[in-house]
Amino acid sequence: MTSTNKIIFNTHLFKGNSIPSVVTSLNYFNEQVDNTTINNDINTKNLSLSLVPSYIKLHIKDATIAHKIIAQNNWGYAIHLNSDSTIDTYLQRQFKSKYRSIIRRYVNRLETCFSVEYKLYYGDISKDNYEFIFNSLKEMIVNRFKQRNEENKELHKWDILLDETYEKIKNKQASLFVIYDEDKPIEISLNYHFGKMLFSTISSYDINYSKFGLGHVEIYKQVEWCCNNNYVLYEMGVGGMDYKRRWSDTIYNFEHHITYSKASLLSKVKGKTEIFKIKLKESLKAKKINEIVPRLKNKFLKGKQFKETHKNITVSAITKTKGTEQFNLNSSKEIVIDTTDYNFLKKYMYDFAYTTTKHVDTIKIYLIAENNYLIISENEYQKVSKK
Repeated sequence: MTSTNKIIFNTHLFKGNSIPSVVTSLNYFNEQVDNTTINNDINTKNLSLSLVPSYIKLHIKDATIAHKIIAQNNWGYAIHLNSDSTIDTYLQRQFKSKYRSIIRRYVNRLETCFSVEYKLYYGDISKDNYEFIFNSLKEMIVNRFKQRNEENKELHKWDILLDETYEKIKNKQASLFVIYDEDKPIEISLNYHFGKMLFSTISSYDINYSKFGLGHVEIYKQVEWCCNNNYVLYEMGVGGMDYKRRWSDTIYNFEHHITYSKASLLSKVKGKTEIFKIKLKESLKAKKINEIVPRLKNKFLKGKQFKETHKNITVSAITKTKGTEQFNLNSSKEIVIDTTDYNFLKKYMYDFAYTTTKHVDTIKIYLIAENNYLIISENEYQKVSKK
């Protein structure tokens, strides 16, 4: 019996799955990929391909196959790079001077305040290191979405993702980009590679470093890698988050491609039915009917916000010291923030480092009274009190 094969095309393609056999070739930005898969089975000709980026052109030479394209009410965001692009020329082209300064400040401030290393694992990674990085990414996602009081759709299939991605990295179909503070991952991005395109699909960061704009640093460094390796596209996928809109020079709509065999009545009926269903679905999306349930869900969750630890914290302004002798530090306990009891102080120490442009190794924290702490560098200090 003829059935319609439904495929989410952008993730299917970038995850290294084969191009459907009815597609002879595809093009993107003057790059062509020929399809070597051949299958004459009529059951392979009924396709429903959602989320096909409009910059990818699918070519079907078989005249017996009907090919219908329907515009979707979904938008994607990407960075298109020329052969002579560098990270500096892209920043110059995309941003005004004020925002270029902000992005460079994030990068420079991070490298000033911490012992930072950037690493892209692409083809070479040990299994132990892979699992450590993946577990770190999961922990970051859990903490970040808990902070935002939201659910993450990737976590329910995390074990599958963990099992399948290692070989993809070894085969250069995927990569892990990591920003390290010494040997500790503080930002991680899982990417897929197809031809000369890099698709940043899942990323997160340590929320204690939120002051440093790690999302922008990640994009900056990965676009730099793409430029150095002659990639033509840094792809950020569907969803119009603010940082995507700011960085993207290629904002495109997705398309839904439907194919069926003209020679089979059953195939034709199923194809026409699928076309009707998709047109109806996109019509409802245009009227924003699909947003009703998420809006109701957000309304239900309102008032159940996650209570963050720092809401019980009072922080003073950063003040110039008159010398450490103004504080009786000899009788005060120096705090190690990596211990469970004092882990909550990391954010305030790192915020202090960002504002004062001091390396964290030059900053100390003291317990000066019960639930009262002093963050101090050579010439500045700040008091933190916990209720």
